[in-house]
Amino acid sequence: MAAIRYIFLLSVALSASSPQSWKPSTEWGRWRLGQKADPEFLKKNNLTVTFGSGAPNFESVTRKEFDAAMEKAKAANRSYHEKGYIVLRYLSTSLAGTSDTGESIPAKAQIRMLRFYNESWRDFEDYVGPKPPEDPTTWITVRPDGTFPYYRYAPYGQKTGKGFETWGCPNNPHYVRLMEGQIRAQAETGIDGSYIDWTQIAGGTCYCRYCARSFTGWLEKNLPRDAAKARYGISEFANVSLPQKRGDPFWMEYIEFRCDSVAGFHKRLREVARNYNPHFMISGNVFGGFGYGPIAYDAAGNMELLGGDGHDDFIYSEIQEFLDSAPRKDDAGTKVTNSPALKFLAAVTHGKPVVVYATEITPPIFPNPTEKCLSAMAQINIAEAAANHSIFREKRETPPGATEMYRFLAANENKLLGQQLHSNVVIVASLRQYMADELSFAFSASRVFADKGIAHVMIPDSDLPSSPLRVYDLIVVPYLPLLSAAQQNALVGFAKAGGTVLVLGKSGFKNEYNLPHERPVLASALGGSYPQSQVTQKTGAGRIVFIPLAIPQNRFLIPMKSQGEYTTFGPTMADLFADIPEGYTRNRIDPALRQILDKLADTVTAILDKRTTRLLSQEPYIELTTMLDKAGNRMLLHAVNYNVTVNGDITPARGLKIQLALPRGKTVRSIQYGGTLGEMHPVKWEGRATGQGSVVFDLDQVNIYGLAVIELDEATP
Repeated sequence: MAAIRYIFLLSVALSASSPQSWKPSTEWGRWRLGQKADPEFLKKNNLTVTFGSGAPNFESVTRKEFDAAMEKAKAANRSYHEKGYIVLRYLSTSLAGTSDTGESIPAKAQIRMLRFYNESWRDFEDYVGPKPPEDPTTWITVRPDGTFPYYRYAPYGQKTGKGFETWGCPNNPHYVRLMEGQIRAQAETGIDGSYIDWTQIAGGTCYCRYCARSFTGWLEKNLPRDAAKARYGISEFANVSLPQKRGDPFWMEYIEFRCDSVAGFHKRLREVARNYNPHFMISGNVFGGFGYGPIAYDAAGNMELLGGDGHDDFIYSEIQEFLDSAPRKDDAGTKVTNSPALKFLAAVTHGKPVVVYATEITPPIFPNPTEKCLSAMAQINIAEAAANHSIFREKRETPPGATEMYRFLAANENKLLGQQLHSNVVIVASLRQYMADELSFAFSASRVFADKGIAHVMIPDSDLPSSPLRVYDLIVVPYLPLLSAAQQNALVGFAKAGGTVLVLGKSGFKNEYNLPHERPVLASALGGSYPQSQVTQKTGAGRIVFIPLAIPQNRFLIPMKSQGEYTTFGPTMADLFADIPEGYTRNRIDPALRQILDKLADTVTAILDKRTTRLLSQEPYIELTTMLDKAGNRMLLHAVNYNVTVNGDITPARGLKIQLALPRGKTVRSIQYGGTLGEMHPVKWEGRATGQGSVVFDLDQVNIYGLAVIELDEATP
């Protein structure tokens, strides 16, 4: 996650035209990211990304040097604003140091912040406050035995040097005060926000006394005593010890506490920064596809919390790990896709910008890449991101293929503005299942739906009680053992109002505290118990469809051979969960589970029939997504062709037949389409089964990315 060793800044068009009304835009349709800060390059590529200046780290400069750097940064950032850019800066939450060798275990005394603490703290008291009694060696996250985790960076293919990074504890008040000073300095330079690296509490930590104290308070606030008594036989929290491994009492709560600690840390930094810049934006780095993907299990990058109001303003996600998860057709002919993770990020951020950061396809990871390769791989990465309401950030000088893609997106920017991912089919996803060490299959289900050409979106289970579910026709519950009564009542209420709830397995047999419900709401709605065979139960004006699921002894787990640690951040969790990137990104879903999810997808099309947005032609490498603007007057349909190889070979898809489900009460006024990154052209359509609210049309060609713009009118009674 901290492989980025340099400062980067993103810039996008602003929503205001004068410094007096300066406010950064968080409109997804305006964000186009590149690498190089040359004005001619930015103009050529229609990019809204640039590099700029931020505050230096306190420990790296004298106060005189700091003040001079601040003035220089302010001037530089003013110049970017005058040119119409938002300026963001990288900010690490790590504490760096230098060990004796690149192989030796670092010591706490080698942290560079210690020298600042001893020699220069008072020079920066206006930023960091009075010198605390405890030095930086006590601020870091620690394991139960007192040792600390660390990370060493090395350019790809090279050995690590003497430098290392470790991490401060977000519950340590002295460390938090230091970071408050750092973020204040960033805000004072005039930048518009910071991407905060190392959004985590490293696995196996933190067991400092501040975490122990904070965990007790967290339990008091979040775990009812009767639930604690029923589950652990304990109702007094004062003497609860921090659990150290799976199976220990309060392990699930400890994982949730870690996530809450990180989210609260971000919220505090945002509050401080906004005292100096009221529009300052913060983002975490949630390393989406690494290891266990977007599931916050042991590393605390809980996107549901970070994406919520008052926390992160955009999300930065290092979603790819080398070429292994780069979108494309691999040598075996398998479609490699990150779209399930991207749909989840779009759902939990509620439409905030999501920046996708991917491993650079250059030596030594990929020896001697040709311009053809770079152009094609850049295009498929940008296409996958755009189709899923994300923004791709390249790590290299933009190749010609990316230039074409950015030109097309810029030419159609006015059509992208205000758009959100939208579908009448939604899959419920939930982090709580994994924190409880339970199985769930939202991401694998999304992969299967995409493979079958079914457009869909995701919703986190935490949104069920408060979201306007009536915008959907069908909600898929892909085995969620833990569901609160409020969440289940929301699903049943949706069915009673005329919707369809498709339930896989005994979803909701436990509550949010991982305890069995006395009378699960969903089971009651199905007649009092979970059926043994597939059942359709009428409920009010709608229905609940139940598909039974037996969890086998192998738990649908994906066999993987360990080669050390799979990622920078820990193991894949393949020994615990089936819903991991190895399955849904690289299509290694357990065959028995795949058969079940195929049935789930086929049931959706059987139920909705003409109300499904899907491919009517057989196109194994095409994925569809749809968007709708806030006013409900314009839809977008994105078609991404993954039939692209790392050699740069592109096999266009031709003659696609699309069925598009329209928002209720809407008809089509016009359809424009472009599938070759050129001019858009009109498309003819035909109504399908009058009154069903769908149209069918053909797309002549999709090279890598196709965009259809559907203008809507109110339907006449």
